[in-house]
Amino acid sequence: MIKEDRLENKSINNKPERNDEFFATRHSIAEYKLNEGIIGSDDSEASPDARKQWFNSDLTPEGKVLAREKAEEFLSTLNPETDALFFVSSDLVRAAETAKIYLDVAREKGFEIILPRNNNGKFSELRNKAEEIGEGYIRKINSLTLDHLENMLREQIFKPNDYLAEVIKHPESVSAETREKWSEARKIIEADNKGSWGGNYAAHSEEIAKIFPNVKSAKEVYESKFRDMMRLVRFGQKKINEDAPEKNIKILGFSHENSFLYFLNQNFGETINNCETIAFKVDTSGNNGNDKVLATAKGKTIEVKE
Repeated sequence: MIKEDRLENKSINNKPERNDEFFATRHSIAEYKLNEGIIGSDDSEASPDARKQWFNSDLTPEGKVLAREKAEEFLSTLNPETDALFFVSSDLVRAAETAKIYLDVAREKGFEIILPRNNNGKFSELRNKAEEIGEGYIRKINSLTLDHLENMLREQIFKPNDYLAEVIKHPESVSAETREKWSEARKIIEADNKGSWGGNYAAHSEEIAKIFPNVKSAKEVYESKFRDMMRLVRFGQKKINEDAPEKNIKILGFSHENSFLYFLNQNFGETINNCETIAFKVDTSGNNGNDKVLATAKGKTIEVKE
């Protein structure tokens, strides 16, 4: 978190008003190797463990191209003369790899990159995929990752196709409970199939969670992960204000669609695409001490209601 990181360049008199922002970006097009590895194993209902990722690349060739194109596009809206960047990410490879592509483009454009530090004020050791892939310049943030997933197979109920019937390689590894409830849950999806995992999750997760209690609904994830992100945004702005660096601080976070779906669906009526970015800004103009967080997505700016 920003609390643990030193921000260089103290303020000077008569400088312009601060323009700090937090950007949350969904990872690029991925192969989902960790997911598929679990589902294709003889323990298809296991929980995904980021510590067991055996790979450092999960983006498809198209995903790598898209990430670079979007990085070039996004970073062209910022200014290396006035903005310094701080990178944070989920520790799943597809998010960290996307962050690294943005980091590489940022370096090419001459941006100052803030190096994360650990709790002891020392440079972080490479303890997870975010830090490993980012060569120490990308900090893992729990609120951006997917550590709430308990059963990988059940999460696939939202796929447009019937995963259990068409894809599962070891049907004997599927519990009797999952097999019994699967057809009931699939009827909900097939009655109103949105054509994508995200679309089905946003539309049907509350109903599915009643059938599979260890599948978190979009609203439940919003109330944990998304709200944790908003606390990070507020705390980050407070720390930036205390340290008063000369440059504006732009925090670039890389995460997953799960965390944003309820917020976007409720406020914009849409899901989030690969490499799509939501911008968050703390509005400190109020006089009552209750700073607002403004979110900009889909060409529209709203106040985040928590």
